[in-house]
Amino acid sequence: MSELQKLKVSPNGQITLPKKIRTSLSIQDYIYLEIKGDKAELESVSFVDELEELIVKDLKRDGYSAKQIQEILPERKKQLSKVLTGELNERSNEDAVSHTDALKELELD
Repeated sequence: MSELQKLKVSPNGQITLPKKIRTSLSIQDYIYLEIKGDKAELESVSFVDELEELIVKDLKRDGYSAKQIQEILPERKKQLSKVLTGELNERSNEDAVSHTDALKELELD
């Protein structure tokens, strides 16, 4: 989706994203906001991104340094995403379980 939308900024500096945008980006509780010069870009935060803090905690417990964690983290997130996607695909192929129900069972919804 590439369109320009004018949004009102509240006195507290807040904006409300229209439902159409929230839906198209699959926005749940958080989004990434990246500032590039005089432009701002929004990116949805995936479920795996939401788990980043737990992944980091697990890596620290395993004795990795901050630098090592920074290097390992993207791969761990990819692995987790692959496993979760596989699980969802497997469950969504079952006749009795819809994709939505599979998400709810995994508490990803």
